[in-house]
Amino acid sequence: MYKLSQAQREVLEALVKLYEKYRRLIKSKEIAEVVKKDEGTVRNIISGLKSLGLVESKTGPSGGYMPTLKAFEVIRGSLAAEVPVPIKKNGRRVDVYVTNVELLDLLNPEGIRALLRVQGNIDELSPGDRIQIGPMPYTRLVIEGVVSYVDRYARQVSVEVHRLASIPREMVGKIASRDIVTLRPEMSVREAAAILSKKMIRGAPVIDEEGRLRGIITLTDIARAIAEGRFDARVEDYMSREVITVREDQDVVDAIKLMNKYHIGRLVVVDARGRIVGIVTRTDILRFIAGLGFEEGESIR
Repeated sequence: MYKLSQAQREVLEALVKLYEKYRRLIKSKEIAEVVKKDEGTVRNIISGLKSLGLVESKTGPSGGYMPTLKAFEVIRGSLAAEVPVPIKKNGRRVDVYVTNVELLDLLNPEGIRALLRVQGNIDELSPGDRIQIGPMPYTRLVIEGVVSYVDRYARQVSVEVHRLASIPREMVGKIASRDIVTLRPEMSVREAAAILSKKMIRGAPVIDEEGRLRGIITLTDIARAIAEGRFDARVEDYMSREVITVREDQDVVDAIKLMNKYHIGRLVVVDARGRIVGIVTRTDILRFIAGLGFEEGESIR
């Protein structure tokens, strides 16, 4: 593993990205514009990278620099996020986003560390905070751990990794439950509670006589009705009418994103025509993804 300084890594990453974009020798001036450093400084850094066998050069008017195969291997050891990935701290999203992740000490028996490059309000993070990142685009990686160090000047965060998982590619329809329990809007809350209790489930879609989706009701809704003393109220009085659905041919990651976005614990699964074909819950996803957890205390609604 190459031990590169922050400046060396920035220059090397810039060279790799520029080379992949233009597929030609890259001038030091171009790299300097990307990393916002003096061209002379960039040349000195590249000289060090050349001695490590990470950069090749050609002199003359048509000359420049190009990364070696080793350089690509070093950079691919970092998991760059083209789209900044939000961070959750102690189960709540904060205004800090990850733009790059470098996994360190993969073979260390004492545990893996992650070095995060971040943007946003870095002051929201402190040593001891429990954070979760992901799923990340492309790599589909999820990282959970505890912040060990925050470098506010370099905008880097060191994390002791407690859990690391990559979400397999799978369609929602493959893991959704097809044994659908449905309720009718004219049912009483009491009847709905009895059905959910008997089936040992926490919610169910509500459909009309023609099978059209009208809403969804959960134990949270029923508890609210009971607290208000309305045992015989109709299901349609307490159900949520805006039902978040996911298509059966969508990826599991899409389902996770929808659940996190709307703070819900279940999604109605529909086919291409919008007909109900199943239900997918957090539990279904947790059973599918070994070792991946969600924060305690998140609402199922």
